[in-house]
Amino acid sequence: MHIHDEQATTALLPFDRLIPAVAQAMLDLRAGHIHASQRTVLPLPEGGSYLAMPCTDAQFAITKLVAVTPANRLVGQPTIQGRVIVSQASTGTPLMVLDGSVVTARRTAAVTLLGIETLLGGAPSSVALVGTGGQARMHALAMAERWPGVELRSVGRTASQSKLFAASLADEAHINIKALSLEQALLGATVAVAATTSLTAVLPPDVDASTLIVGLGSFTPEMAELPAAQVRTRQVWVDDLDGARHEAGDLLQAGLDWSRVHPLSDALLTPEVRRAPMLLKTVGHAAWDLAAVRVAMGADTGNSTI
Repeated sequence: MHIHDEQATTALLPFDRLIPAVAQAMLDLRAGHIHASQRTVLPLPEGGSYLAMPCTDAQFAITKLVAVTPANRLVGQPTIQGRVIVSQASTGTPLMVLDGSVVTARRTAAVTLLGIETLLGGAPSSVALVGTGGQARMHALAMAERWPGVELRSVGRTASQSKLFAASLADEAHINIKALSLEQALLGATVAVAATTSLTAVLPPDVDASTLIVGLGSFTPEMAELPAAQVRTRQVWVDDLDGARHEAGDLLQAGLDWSRVHPLSDALLTPEVRRAPMLLKTVGHAAWDLAAVRVAMGADTGNSTI
């Protein structure tokens, strides 16, 4: 069995292969070729949670195990740690272990980029990226890699936070990203991406209709980083309809009519159904982890084994 750490897992999941793999997984899930049960959540000490997310197709049986331990902040340890365990579906033979945090971060970014390209019909020219955490960073890396020349605009809670975020990306990854105010970042932006854990809207209620809005940071019914006015007036897309009904606080708090919500797989199959102004909300699904496993298994060189 091959065990891959954070660096090795990253190398196995290039975005040029991961994005189309996620698209295929969406279609396979829709067709009933991928099976997944609801996420299991068990309590851990000091307010922590232990999550299990199994998923299978004809080739692989996978389970992502994630420990969320908020108390780790006090001792300088990661608050989220996980592994994706991969077995052969036909025999149950263990095949691989991947770093769960890397898989989650990269497949989440892949879903966002897939959604943007699908709904716009191509790559954007400019992106306002609201948030300066790990997901915002991964999205900036993915966008710069996937769309060379895209204009990235960083918006943090404060101007200094935006500048530090942009400077770190420039120093460590040579990415050109501007630190701007929210108003400046949204001006003429092709896409506005919210990647925060905010309980309240981080975008204004009057985003221009030509700007595609994407929300990916909020993941509970109590969280809502997108303005309700925009949710109610735009054509709404989600990566997973069932998951959105339970977890998408942005949509739930807006009192959205669910008959107006479309799975992204619809746009993959029939692009003509897209209609501006549009909004995309993603919540994640174990099938997207399976998409990452498919990519990793194809790229695995077998250099790390037990």
